Amino acid sequence: MKVTAVVITRDRPSQVQQLVASILHSKMPPITFVLVDDSTRRNFEDTEKFLLSSKIIHEHRSSLQMRKEVERVLKRMDLTATQKTSIEACVGSKSSFLEFADSLSKINLFRSSFLDILSRSFSPYSSARNLGIYCACSAFDPERIVFLDDDCYIERPEKLMAALQLIGERLDGKEIIAVSGLYEDLALSKRKSRHRYEELAPTSILTGMSSFLKRSFLTDQQQRLTLMPHHTLGGALVLSRKVFMSLPFDPFIPRGEDHAYCVDLKQRCGRGFTIVRDNQFVVQHGSQPKVSPNRQETNTLRDIFRFVYLQFKVGEHFIPYLTIRWATSAIIHMLLEAPKSRRRFIELWTLLFLARSFAKRNAGKYSETVKAWRSFLGEVVR
Repeated sequence: MKVTAVVITRDRPSQVQQLVASILHSKMPPITFVLVDDSTRRNFEDTEKFLLSSKIIHEHRSSLQMRKEVERVLKRMDLTATQKTSIEACVGSKSSFLEFADSLSKINLFRSSFLDILSRSFSPYSSARNLGIYCACSAFDPERIVFLDDDCYIERPEKLMAALQLIGERLDGKEIIAVSGLYEDLALSKRKSRHRYEELAPTSILTGMSSFLKRSFLTDQQQRLTLMPHHTLGGALVLSRKVFMSLPFDPFIPRGEDHAYCVDLKQRCGRGFTIVRDNQFVVQHGSQPKVSPNRQETNTLRDIFRFVYLQFKVGEHFIPYLTIRWATSAIIHMLLEAPKSRRRFIELWTLLFLARSFAKRNAGKYSETVKAWRSFLGEVVR
């Protein structure tokens, strides 16, 4: 079984070293390693030195390096112009958010504040993951890809191996093509007095998650496998070859790309296939740093774009009373926080008009993107 671990990182060399060490010091069979690293030059070089010294078989590149390589590959491929444009969107060479921001440039309201937010703050999580898949396929041609967060630690490698071996097994007559796991707070795992994994309370595993996500992950944890879960965690996610070769992460979503991938996968996996959450596949996950007010406001805008886009794409509401809740909050804050009234107005305007405009423009493009991805990767691994 050829397995490649894909990790996305930026300026976290010590955490990456900890993760790699946890894999190397285990009894797991050798796995290859792809690191999409957008760190500063010094941190990038420090990580490269560690990877070389550890003798792990790896590909270590920045997003920029990989995008340039993809552009070179596209030039020699016999793909249509539309397909090439779709692949460029997939890997972040062309940003749908930048294009949307440019279309707003003539509106004075958005010339500075909102334009800047769209241009710089919507991190390309999906494109980084797609670049990781491309690099894994071109360098190692794996049968499985496991996505791990850069601040994870694999304390129980046998649980990861068990999750990897679930791929291809059958459950209720359907082939398992993807497996998700759970997070345990790293600080909890270091306590001397603690339960065995099978006895851990779900709330201790899910420490730090928002109530919206926690409600989903608390479901059906009394048994090992949860069939077709509502969410998957991108930092503990195993994909089969037939999945990552045929389905890219949606480049039109600014946040929660693992959630969106789960939605897309369930819609497209077919009657004979299924995905599961393995409740015993637990990775230790670093505590999340406190989010600054500016970051919180940016994440609010990301979430507005995210859920409105998903609503347009699949015709479902993903948070009850989404519009009413955010609209009411924005209006109240506009009245109570005069210094921030402009920002709240932008949030309200985004919710009622801009996110919907973006969704209408892009929600129908994903199907073409999927077709282009299959053609592209099919050529890459020939």
